[in-house]
Amino acid sequence: MKSDIIGSKVVNNQHRWLEIFDAGSEGLWEMTPDNVVNFYNSHFYENFAVSLHGSPLDEWIAIMHPEDKSQFIQNLNTQVTEKITRFISQYRVRNRQGEYHWIEAVGVIHADDSGNILYMVGAHKDITEKKQYEDKLYQLAYCDSLTGFNNRRKLVETLTEQLEAKSQAAIMTFGLNKLNQMMDVLGYQAGNSIILLCAECLKEAFGSQNVYRTQPDEFVVLQKGVYSENVLKLQIGSVLTEFEQRFRSFHQSTLHALNVGVYLLKEDNALCEDAESLLYKSTLIMRHGSEKDACISFYADDEKRSIERHLFLETGIKKAITDKEFYLLFQPIVCAFTGKIVSVESLVRWNSVRYGEIMPTEFISIAEENGDIVELGYHVLVLACEFLNQYREAHTSVIKASVNVSVIQLMQPDFVAHFLDIVRHYELQPEYLTIEVTESIVLESNPFAVQQLLAMNQAGFTISLDDFGSGYTSFNTFFSIPFTQIKLDRAIIKKMEENSSVRAYVKFLVNMCNEKGTSVVAEGIEDIAQAELVKEAGVDLMQGFYFYKPKNGQSLIQSNRI
Repeated sequence: MKSDIIGSKVVNNQHRWLEIFDAGSEGLWEMTPDNVVNFYNSHFYENFAVSLHGSPLDEWIAIMHPEDKSQFIQNLNTQVTEKITRFISQYRVRNRQGEYHWIEAVGVIHADDSGNILYMVGAHKDITEKKQYEDKLYQLAYCDSLTGFNNRRKLVETLTEQLEAKSQAAIMTFGLNKLNQMMDVLGYQAGNSIILLCAECLKEAFGSQNVYRTQPDEFVVLQKGVYSENVLKLQIGSVLTEFEQRFRSFHQSTLHALNVGVYLLKEDNALCEDAESLLYKSTLIMRHGSEKDACISFYADDEKRSIERHLFLETGIKKAITDKEFYLLFQPIVCAFTGKIVSVESLVRWNSVRYGEIMPTEFISIAEENGDIVELGYHVLVLACEFLNQYREAHTSVIKASVNVSVIQLMQPDFVAHFLDIVRHYELQPEYLTIEVTESIVLESNPFAVQQLLAMNQAGFTISLDDFGSGYTSFNTFFSIPFTQIKLDRAIIKKMEENSSVRAYVKFLVNMCNEKGTSVVAEGIEDIAQAELVKEAGVDLMQGFYFYKPKNGQSLIQSNRI
């Protein structure tokens, strides 16, 4: 009787434990050494096509995702062979509706004193929602929302791993030429269609796992392995041809094209490079080829020097300011009738330790593109103020100097305040400085920049319109912006020698400026004939090699002509 009571209690306890298991959110299981599994928590396992008791392990494996089966079997064998007490793995299992759910499995081995496995127990947890959340975070962090390709952040991480492993690869940067113009003409949606068209061609050629969208108009293909230029040219050529054909069917235009820059990552150059610099070089190669109308450009010896020089210019301006590699030359502006120097124009030069003398025609446009022109512009002002102070110490009067100001500088909210602070620091009056502005067509569409010039004019600075006659300058600009000086470009001076209509135009312009109280400077005077010609037109100030070549500050200070 007592044994019956005990037996009844054991059965009741088992049922109670099973009810507790059924109330939980996790599935519990046990497995014998001959791979027979008993599943507990019927609410969890009823969603899967397996027997709850005495189920062969193969039943569970059969409903796993095909891509996860081999890894699961390998993990199980490793745990059993190496007697790993506790092991955690994740894989996908198909439910009765044919949907795959992510399962996190924990397995614990129980063995006797001799190490023989008696049984395994464990738990299954549905982590599908967690995985979906992780996928969303991954998509946000690493994927481009339009194309679905991995983004630049992921590319940098992958490429860094390549460099650490010293693996060889080909880095190909595809640039969509004139995408912004196409979007201006056809609209934003059409631009997206062009991007997707390019993405489709790249995916078919290289596989989506190798393609990254790094910029709105750029894709990078990272293809691991060793490749010759001929093989890559064939691959890239097929992409260019396919894209051109599909683009023509999309829009009957020859406006669009793809340019490609290729950097071959080899063992000898992987040791001293980082991912960002490599990607930047690849982009520079693509741009360099685009400027030369070359569809495919390789980072080779014939272009390596120019690309590295461009890279140096784009990244070295701020350091050159700190290292005091920039200096000023000053070209005098003289009175047309007395020949006396009345002011000087500040001309910035770069004496690089690495490349020697670098001319403004090479680095100014780059500084404007990357924003360094703001810091460089203030640095030029500081150097000009230092010269004016040195001149003041050596003479009883202060000569007037002009400095060039980019519209990009004018668009800075603190431009006026910062400019004034520098001038006041050197205890100079605004009347001793002229601000030269070139981009008149840009000014017309930037009311804020015009407001900045008005403020500078009210503060006492002379405002000069540089390079007048070299391009488009409307009279609307001339009258709406407070220019107190215009500088006739050397091109219009040359045309005066050849064309009487141009001479008449310059006379009319000078008369109009005189009525407005605006002075006129003729730039680029090379000989006496040009000097007499502009003097006859009524121009009151002249500048050019006929009078003076640009000089350093000390030469001007010591000159008796000032």
